Amino acid sequence: MDIRQSDRYARYLKSLGWKGEKAGNANVFIRRLPFFPFLSVIKIQRPTSLDFSALEGLRKKYHAVLTKIEPDRSSLLARSPFRPDNWPLLPTKTLILDLDKITLNKDIRYEIRKAGNLQVTESKDPERFYKMLQETMKIGHWSVPIKREVVNLWQSFQPDNSAILLTPVSGCLLIWEGDTAHYMYAANTAEGRKGGAAYLTLWETLQFCRKKKLKFLDLEGIYDERYPSSTKTWQGFTAFKKQWGGKVVEYPGSFTRRAF
Repeated sequence: MDIRQSDRYARYLKSLGWKGEKAGNANVFIRRLPFFPFLSVIKIQRPTSLDFSALEGLRKKYHAVLTKIEPDRSSLLARSPFRPDNWPLLPTKTLILDLDKITLNKDIRYEIRKAGNLQVTESKDPERFYKMLQETMKIGHWSVPIKREVVNLWQSFQPDNSAILLTPVSGCLLIWEGDTAHYMYAANTAEGRKGGAAYLTLWETLQFCRKKKLKFLDLEGIYDERYPSSTKTWQGFTAFKKQWGGKVVEYPGSFTRRAF
């Protein structure tokens, strides 16, 4: 099961105002339109199976003007009325590290040594992490996530399935379910970039995951040539992530069905 079909992730989306329903075994999320509350949009993320009859009932019940599915495999939507779109909400391509097969090349080792005496510690202060994340996003010219999205994600997986790991100039927010952790947000200030802090943070994150008896770390997104417009600014951190090895996983993308 993908983490986005987990109960904790459902709790997270509900905290942001999404209503949860089921279509077969799949979590379905509905949001009313603010100026037309009798209408709604629906999203379903990484389902492994889907009851289309039940989904159609939900579409009618909530008067959905748009239904969006991001499946784990393309065969799930074979012969369905859903059509590909070019605005995915989730990473369409990612890199998953096997924690038992990590090898550090000389460049990674050099960057970790460059970080010197920086210490990575677990924090219970999402506000501090968010301020660092804001700076990071502005440096990279990426969209800054809403603070509530970041804080609520950490809180929804607390106390045993989320962590914020920080140095004074870098950090990350992790969530996990089953045997896989997800590197959901990473922060690295201008000072951190000069001193190899991102490498140290990820290295210590791997050690943290091993201590939690996890087996894999999903780095949550790399550049996807199928979606050049939405991932064009990802090429820098994609190069960083690929230095660590791992398996590239490609998802089918995003599919929508409109009411008209």
